[in-house]
Amino acid sequence: MRHGKRTRVRILYVILLILIGITVVPLWFYGSKMMSMNRERLETQESVLQTITSQSLSQVISLYMDNLNQQLKEFFDTVVPLATHIPAAKYSSDPDLRVALEGFVADRPAVLYATVLNNQARGVDARAHDFNAAGDPFLLKSLEAAFTAAQQGQEYRSNPITVLTSHENEVVMVMGEPIKQKDQFLGMMAAVVTIRPITQELVDTSERSGLEAYVVDNAGRLVTSNDPDKLAGMDMEAIPIVQKFLEWEGRARVAETSLFPLQKGNSTIMMLGTYSPTQKLGWGVIVQRKTSDAYFTVFEMRRQTFEWGLLLVILSLVIGFMAAKAITHPIDMLTQTARSIAQRDFTQRAEIRSRTEIGELASTFNQMAEDIQRYIGNLKMASEQNRQLFIDSIEMIAAAVDAKDPYTKGHSGRVAQYSTILAREIGLPEEEVDKIRISATLHDVGKIGVEDRVLKKPGVLTNEEFEIMKRHTVMGYEIVRQVKQLNEMLPGIRWHHEALNGLGYPDGIKGDEMPLMVRIIAVADTFDAITTDRPYQIGSEFPKALEILRRHAGTKYDPIVVDALDSALGKGSLAKFEVRRRTIAAAPADPVGTPHF
Repeated sequence: MRHGKRTRVRILYVILLILIGITVVPLWFYGSKMMSMNRERLETQESVLQTITSQSLSQVISLYMDNLNQQLKEFFDTVVPLATHIPAAKYSSDPDLRVALEGFVADRPAVLYATVLNNQARGVDARAHDFNAAGDPFLLKSLEAAFTAAQQGQEYRSNPITVLTSHENEVVMVMGEPIKQKDQFLGMMAAVVTIRPITQELVDTSERSGLEAYVVDNAGRLVTSNDPDKLAGMDMEAIPIVQKFLEWEGRARVAETSLFPLQKGNSTIMMLGTYSPTQKLGWGVIVQRKTSDAYFTVFEMRRQTFEWGLLLVILSLVIGFMAAKAITHPIDMLTQTARSIAQRDFTQRAEIRSRTEIGELASTFNQMAEDIQRYIGNLKMASEQNRQLFIDSIEMIAAAVDAKDPYTKGHSGRVAQYSTILAREIGLPEEEVDKIRISATLHDVGKIGVEDRVLKKPGVLTNEEFEIMKRHTVMGYEIVRQVKQLNEMLPGIRWHHEALNGLGYPDGIKGDEMPLMVRIIAVADTFDAITTDRPYQIGSEFPKALEILRRHAGTKYDPIVVDALDSALGKGSLAKFEVRRRTIAAAPADPVGTPHF
């Protein structure tokens, strides 16, 4: 009897599959042919559109740059006669030269800044009213390069530079010309010009056509883009369409269109792009679009084909619906329950009352869900117990180390709590906060290997004793690195006495070499050292300790972390520590007046 039921179900599904096949397959075949034909047409149209757009942008860019060069030439022709009749020392005070310079900037919106310098790099300058980036380090470096080129009798054209003006990013270039008289170098004329109109043209083109548009130089660096998040100088060489442009090594003469994959994060997007060279500049104008957007019509046809096919399938299924309902309903319930379990909701059960195999399957399935729910509950409980045991063990080790030194009792625990508060104040995720807390708890574990005569010495350490004490960072690192699960906490243990200026120990790392974990623990460690009583000092009040840390922010301590400590004090996050019992520990003072441990 059971065998007969299984046979009927199989026949029913075979009939339903046949009904789907005779309705959907012809439609699919027709849709495939139409999509193939339309795709070829769209590829041609899109290629033509991109070619015309990129060439048009290339012409606009060339005209704009030619115009800038012409403006500078005219200005140069005006300045040279003035400059050659003015003593070098009078460049900065000559009224005619200043008027000419200010008029040049005022009459030309593309010129943001202009200067005329004598052979000692001193002179007069003028700038647009909204240009406030003259002190930008990259801009200054480029102006210095322009002056060096002028000394050698050469013109200078910089790579595009992104500077901040009026609270927005602006892409500019530095252009310089030498001022000479009978081959004698008198000085330099230089201007900072904006390529904002080029950027705006890219933005307008993108809004009109939906194309991404950007410009790269002959080294693959970004000149400008319609995307404000992409800054000038960004390396674009990894993009395949840029690589095709660079293969010509500045000798490209015509536009080229191609399909290429673009990697964005963990996903790969197929793109259709075109490059068009700008002959005089050696730049490449690139426009591109996702193939899904370029061939939208094809994908729309595919969607409609699917929808019509689905409608025909539904009409076909109506014929066998009543016969299949008795079987599909319990299967749907099982599917929904399985989906809930896959989403970790183990409370759902398949309520199916049937004496058939499906009812037996539902009963077995429900029992399996109960077993999984119980098993996962036990796993979570065991995991939490293991984690707590792990934390308790670490805190026990730290307490044992602190107990060895009577002057630093509770030091590791307080440093861990301070570090946790600072990490949260900075806004780190809880996972990173936990790592920092564990690292801070174990930061002085290496003291277990320091001789008692040094560790417990109540007075100031000798240089030899201090060198022994300094080894606790490396000893702690060697102890903890044997535990694989604690590898991510090692930087805070080894480097918590390092400094931004490189004068810390044991490795003398500095600046960006110091992970954020290390910077946080360094501030927390020093803060506790300053605010606790020691044989060689009376613990300072919290505001006084903050003042000491502020004095060394930027040289020894990270200013961001010190700011976080200030914020935490202001919010009262450290209030409970201000009434704690002061502990005593023996350790020498560091070069800035705070103790090393």
